[in-house]
Amino acid sequence: MTVICPPTIYLPPIAKIASFSAAQLLDALTYLRSLYQPEVRGSRRKHVRAPEVRETRKFHLRHEFDSEVHVIRSDAFERSYAMRWLTALIVQLEIWQELLHSGDMSLHNVVKPEPTFAHTEALFTQAASLIAICAGFAATGTITRNFTFGSIDGQRRVAAQLTEIPLDNNDYGSVGAQTWGGSCVLAEMIVEDPEQFGLDLSFGDAESRRFNVLELGAGTGLVSLVVAKLLHILPSFDNREVSVVATDFYPSVLANLGSNISVNFPPTSDVIPSTHSITTHFLDWSSFSTTASPRPSSLSYPFDVVFGADIIYEPEHAVWIKDCLKQLLRRRSERTLSPAAFHLVIPLRPTHTFESSTVESVFLKACDVDPNGDADLVILSKESITCDAHGDYTRGRDLGEDVEYTYYKIGWPTLSEKEVRTSYYALRSVRDP
Repeated sequence: MTVICPPTIYLPPIAKIASFSAAQLLDALTYLRSLYQPEVRGSRRKHVRAPEVRETRKFHLRHEFDSEVHVIRSDAFERSYAMRWLTALIVQLEIWQELLHSGDMSLHNVVKPEPTFAHTEALFTQAASLIAICAGFAATGTITRNFTFGSIDGQRRVAAQLTEIPLDNNDYGSVGAQTWGGSCVLAEMIVEDPEQFGLDLSFGDAESRRFNVLELGAGTGLVSLVVAKLLHILPSFDNREVSVVATDFYPSVLANLGSNISVNFPPTSDVIPSTHSITTHFLDWSSFSTTASPRPSSLSYPFDVVFGADIIYEPEHAVWIKDCLKQLLRRRSERTLSPAAFHLVIPLRPTHTFESSTVESVFLKACDVDPNGDADLVILSKESITCDAHGDYTRGRDLGEDVEYTYYKIGWPTLSEKEVRTSYYALRSVRDP
């Protein structure tokens, strides 16, 4: 059985901090960070394999675990105790540092092995950081995360800082104010292999040279932020106009999304060139394709690449998203050799099995579509991804589970051989008149 311990039980007693080893103190600090600044669960890819049926019992354990952690994390007394413990640790570390610098190791009340003294600076840094995190959590309930993604060859790195705001218990949609594993997985894959996701010059309008990117259900904005920064460092986009539009439905989520964009792209900085932009916009999937009102300028042009991570959790979502894509995803034409695409990553949750299955009922596989029929959005490819659950650190925890995702590439059917030849020569005439 999984046992969740609050800080008052898990942490070494304040009065006896000096008697604990560096390893034990680091263990306590790791525990506090996992509680008040947890890693995003299911964001670390392990390997690719076909999905399997997960045991219902494991999910129940996972649900119980999450509930207990939420109760402890929200407990003001436990958080206050954690801050007092951290303060006491810092005081003790300062004493050890003074002894280390003075070289006076003969005091009778100090019995510490040498390795502990050697780790005082690292312990001090972590403890000070955690006090700031706990204080911020106490004041606003927010969590700040720093992400870094890199290419496999190590030549490319993209970093982003995100703030997550508390969930609104009266508004289920406010889950978008949290960063979910699917967005981490998608962002990592994009940085590793941009061309796989259409981030190259064979996409877009060859005449205007504008490249348009859209994210549906952007939440905290991780994918949009990473894409915007990535396009800035890719040489092929140096002199090209680029627009990244991050959309969501919920006001609180949109406000936090805008704040995250401002932090990563300060107005007075040169993080991205003047020809590149990243903006936010409200988007209601359920009515976008049927509303009679004029579309906002940021959603009035076709998009070359559309992203979505962990955005299917209601039966109607896949249908609404398809309706939106029909209006927003650039259609194949003589001016683009490579078709635009929608890249979707969804987790395989036991609680949302039916909702996930709607993707393949709404979007047919390319092989099941009549090539001579009317063009419709289809599933071009499908891939299964497995991640370590991680992100949780408790004594006695052994859930033994992974987090599984499915990555879909969705777009218009592939051009026939004749159409490809026609488009190729038409595109060459545009680029080389």
